[in-house]
Amino acid sequence: MHHSITGFHVSAGRAAKAVLMATTLLVSAAVTPAAAEDVNWRQFEGTSITWAYDIHPYADALVKELPEFEKLTGIKVTPELYPDDTYWNKLTIQLSTKSTAWDVVGTGIQPAWDLAPGGLLEPLDTYLKDPKMTAADYDYEDFFPSLRSALTWKVEDGQIAPGDGGQVWAIPHAFENIQMFYRKDILEKYKIDVPTTPPEMAKACETLKAADPSITPLGVRGVRNWSSIHTAVVSIARSYGVKDFIEKDGKLDTGLDSPESIAFHKDYVDMIKKCAAPSFANDNWYQVVDGISTGRTAMAIDSNMFGFWADAQGQPASGKIAFAPPLRSPNAKEAESNIWIWSLAMNAASQKKGASWLFIQWATSKKITLAGAIEGKLVNPTRDSVWKNNAWTDYAAKPEFNNFVESFNTTQSRAALAFTPRVGFGEAMNAWSVAMQKMVNGDDVETTLKALAEEIRAGL
Repeated sequence: MHHSITGFHVSAGRAAKAVLMATTLLVSAAVTPAAAEDVNWRQFEGTSITWAYDIHPYADALVKELPEFEKLTGIKVTPELYPDDTYWNKLTIQLSTKSTAWDVVGTGIQPAWDLAPGGLLEPLDTYLKDPKMTAADYDYEDFFPSLRSALTWKVEDGQIAPGDGGQVWAIPHAFENIQMFYRKDILEKYKIDVPTTPPEMAKACETLKAADPSITPLGVRGVRNWSSIHTAVVSIARSYGVKDFIEKDGKLDTGLDSPESIAFHKDYVDMIKKCAAPSFANDNWYQVVDGISTGRTAMAIDSNMFGFWADAQGQPASGKIAFAPPLRSPNAKEAESNIWIWSLAMNAASQKKGASWLFIQWATSKKITLAGAIEGKLVNPTRDSVWKNNAWTDYAAKPEFNNFVESFNTTQSRAALAFTPRVGFGEAMNAWSVAMQKMVNGDDVETTLKALAEEIRAGL
């Protein structure tokens, strides 16, 4: 799959400059924005809908603005917010059973790959093209092309098929690249250089443990769920040349038992053993954020906005967290970074689709995206116009955020969707996370990866 470069401008106060945003593109079909007449926001007045999402600052940004939407439309929105692991399990159950309980859902690209082919998500093209349903100033083209394209695909023979003629399955709400962020105060105190590779990290962790055993050197996710793979693991693995799926002898195969994968896992597992908390197997992003925010953890590798939020004025760690690209292979010249796109999608079983679309449209509008960004919650914003708005760029360039903008630009130039688009993503990545726990607990790396690969092949 080819990568494409999308140019956009970041005018971050005095540091205004043009930057390049590189992300994996799925080939997309053009969606012509509605334009002929403006939408009647009161057309579904009196309707009640349910919106489900992760417990997350992104959700907080919308919850705060809900009274405005309800006043504008007369539509009542009930949020149902759940912890990360619980949410993804409930999402699968709700949609696969064709329950009508949830109307609008939060999703990423990868979970949507498993949901769309079964007819569980509502395609959004017809709504985008309908001038009676989409406001003339919504400006769908204002979303970064890479984000739009990643959420656009065809379904052929029950499988994801990139190419022309794809449908839009969700609308970008916010996006993230994977970075390392660290406590400047801790590393400076113990005179530790910022690591760039897993072996360097392992060495730095040993130094930190000797200097202050109360500090956990590195926070990363370790739960038995695909979410622990899509941040640190896959970003670093890419720099080693690891691929989740490959084509071999004209057939789809997995690359998780390749020599590159074995080399990566040996380095990564050794690093986790020396660096991560004893609670690694139960740690999700909540624990990663809490550790770096309180100073119980010195470094973390996860979605970049977690460090941003912890740096915000009034937070305990304000101004203490700096940013760097993810770790890379000792043989690689540059780090790689996965991307994650939180998006809003519609339950195909919803009986209130018109009202649901008005909510999705409003929640991802220029006004609400900008409001969430300048409040520091919808980070990173998905619209080009927001990145050109001084209200956001001046805020992001404040001193307490240290090198956030600079590191974002550097990392984003190497950021791309690291997974192969396909149905069965979740099952395969869940198996990878289980294998990772086994290796960290002492199972042989090569033997475990061979068993993982055979399990994945059995499902192809």
